[in-house]
Amino acid sequence: MKLTDRRKKAFLDELRLHGILVRAARAASPRASSRYGAVQTFKDERDRDPEFAAQWQEAIEAAEASIEAEIYRRAQIGWEEPIFGGRHREKIVGTVRKYSDRLLELRARAMLPAYRETHGIAVNKQVTHTVDAGLLGDAVAKVALQMVDNLRPQLPAPARIIDNE
Repeated sequence: MKLTDRRKKAFLDELRLHGILVRAARAASPRASSRYGAVQTFKDERDRDPEFAAQWQEAIEAAEASIEAEIYRRAQIGWEEPIFGGRHREKIVGTVRKYSDRLLELRARAMLPAYRETHGIAVNKQVTHTVDAGLLGDAVAKVALQMVDNLRPQLPAPARIIDNE
């Protein structure tokens, strides 16, 4: 199937909505034999045509902005959730404003350095790890064995247990 301007526009419009590549390619190529074949057609065109590549990038950025706006809305503006009442709970008797604490947390981590996680390792006990590093590993192992031999005279002798039974 020939890649026409109409198909490119359909692809870009769909990509702009949600940023899902496979879904956009399928929307613009409904008769494609495989879902990834349709994707590859558009990827090849992106590689060939710098203008199409720029439009593709703009569509992705628009989808990302839409997602960011929705995260903001749910986290900070909230939404009205109906409260049902009546004899059979068939009537809306009011609403309550709901917010997403989790989305607010994610937004804070993205925007505010003080809320980002820091990663560290604390070791309170002995840690052992086996690494196969070829010749470098052999050299490190040799040095480690020499260090153990040098420390051995300073270590107390192991206790002996005599069992009289």
